[in-house]
Amino acid sequence: MDSVRFPGIDVATSALCLGVAEIGIRQTEIEARHLLDYWVQNGGNAIDTARVYSDWIPGEKHRSERIIGDWLKATGAREQIVLITKAGHPHFDGNWRVRLSPSELRDDLEGSLETLGTHYIDLWFLHRDDKGLAVEQIIDCCDTFVRDGRVKALGAANWTARRIRKANDYASRAGKAGFVATQFFWNLGSRHYRGLESTLQPMDDDAEQLHEAGDLVAMPYSSQAGGFFSNWLEGDDVTRLKAEQSGYATKANFEIAKFAGEIAQRNGVAVGAVVLAFLRAYSFKVVPIIGCGTPAHLASSIKALDFVLSDADWERLRELNSQKSRWFSKYLWKRR
Repeated sequence: MDSVRFPGIDVATSALCLGVAEIGIRQTEIEARHLLDYWVQNGGNAIDTARVYSDWIPGEKHRSERIIGDWLKATGAREQIVLITKAGHPHFDGNWRVRLSPSELRDDLEGSLETLGTHYIDLWFLHRDDKGLAVEQIIDCCDTFVRDGRVKALGAANWTARRIRKANDYASRAGKAGFVATQFFWNLGSRHYRGLESTLQPMDDDAEQLHEAGDLVAMPYSSQAGGFFSNWLEGDDVTRLKAEQSGYATKANFEIAKFAGEIAQRNGVAVGAVVLAFLRAYSFKVVPIIGCGTPAHLASSIKALDFVLSDADWERLRELNSQKSRWFSKYLWKRR
């Protein structure tokens, strides 16, 4: 698997990142450990978790971090892994308040270090933004964690391009650690998705320009569009119905799906390869975060790295992706 270099991180990062928000939920813990083993055995080394992952499930808190920590301890693989976690997310207690005060960030970091069983985090994301706080205050706090070695590099998840730019401008002037990576809601159909939760931030034109102008690494989540394109084009009746009922079911995305299917057929690849190739064809560094399901799912995503879009096909997909959708109703196309 190819790799990407992040500023501040010693270990080269695999071209795909394994997202583990639901690890130990979608499978047993034994299966989860086997999945992580498979990931590493097949060239993956980036693992993306968060302090709050699985906290929406009653019972154990911080399950995702705990499972990753147990696996790291059992395998001794910590030094080979690019370990990514996130802090500052609201608690799931009905009080939806972003937690970016110095004490709250410190609590999240120390909790993650303990649960993951490590003394440092390779890439530490702020999971949400609090626009009521000055970026200077946030950067000053995070910089102390980089200076004391507990964090190697910083990332911004669900921040606007404007706030990231402002934060990094301050960090550069002050000689402090700024953001080296981002996480946006971004995939082949994200611009025409209906019903995005209000605190999530999609990749938009300004964010693309921010990445093109600098050295930020984009780590899109939902990079495979929840399987929408694969389900619609290659699925059975059940998975096609799932696609029709998703937020991706808009006229624009069905138009994109039609062309993506043509590309896949022309090149003899699965449509999922086209979906990932679209992101990886951008001029700036992109490390898509892929879902944590089964070894077969991971094998398909890893195999997709072999496929590269032609310039003409990428330009056409980008054109379709960027067009303003005229359809905002709940109308769904009939099956072809």
